[in-house]
Amino acid sequence: MSFRWDGEAVLKKVRLRILIDIIMVIIGISFLFPMYWMLNISFKSRSEVYINPFGLPKQWVFNNYRDALEKFNFFRYLSNSLIYSIGTIIVTILLGSMFAYCISRMHWKHKRLALNYISMGLIIPVQVVIIPIMIMTRAMGLRGSHFSLILPYSAFGLSSCVLMFYAFFRSLPKELEEAACIDGCNIYQIFFKIILPVVRPAISTQFILIFMNIYNEFFLAFILAADDKIRPLTVGLLNFFVSIGVSHWGQIGAAMVITSLPTIIMYVIGNEQIENAITAGSILK
Repeated sequence: MSFRWDGEAVLKKVRLRILIDIIMVIIGISFLFPMYWMLNISFKSRSEVYINPFGLPKQWVFNNYRDALEKFNFFRYLSNSLIYSIGTIIVTILLGSMFAYCISRMHWKHKRLALNYISMGLIIPVQVVIIPIMIMTRAMGLRGSHFSLILPYSAFGLSSCVLMFYAFFRSLPKELEEAACIDGCNIYQIFFKIILPVVRPAISTQFILIFMNIYNEFFLAFILAADDKIRPLTVGLLNFFVSIGVSHWGQIGAAMVITSLPTIIMYVIGNEQIENAITAGSILK
């Protein structure tokens, strides 16, 4: 058998690969440009933002960060955002993993209907049900408390959480539960001591995704968090923009940079965890 090396075809593939790489680099730069612009204007004076909007600062103004922290009340809004994020993570992962375990590992009637019902949460936008949510939170006496946002956030996050855990749980060997039962474990010991450690990648991924979604959420927080003392960073940032106006873009840029730091840090830490979860999920399937 003889092989013929087609140099022209190989050259076309190399050129196509180089063209794809160039396009991907351009797309990546376009995604990074807003971050560059935000960081750039945060070090500029009030006048230089209009004279030199995209170039590097001629005079670096570091006082923008100090002034932004004094006027923005960053730490109060940050504490509220962390309460909403951590509270939603605990409720969603706990309830979502337990429900996913029930429909994936246990035999009971209409469990497929229950899975379809919980999956409907993926296609229902929050704008459609905002009025019933407001009525329910008021009737339950949750207005003015952090639970007025934690419970709706958890409800809307359950669908994706259940589906991810369901994909992991249904692929685990049943010998895990059988061996645990022989050792005398009850259903709760099996779930918390045997099953959950096995699906740690899914837990890490849900932790990161829920944190980033809740930390950046604006619509529900703007409607339900009417009291300033329970407002998260997104709504607090809007109030800061309204109060300061467009007179000092340097301080606005500094406030945006400070607000974005937690999500950037979380993404840097969790990027590998999400990749491991995708890999683990494909291996389990």
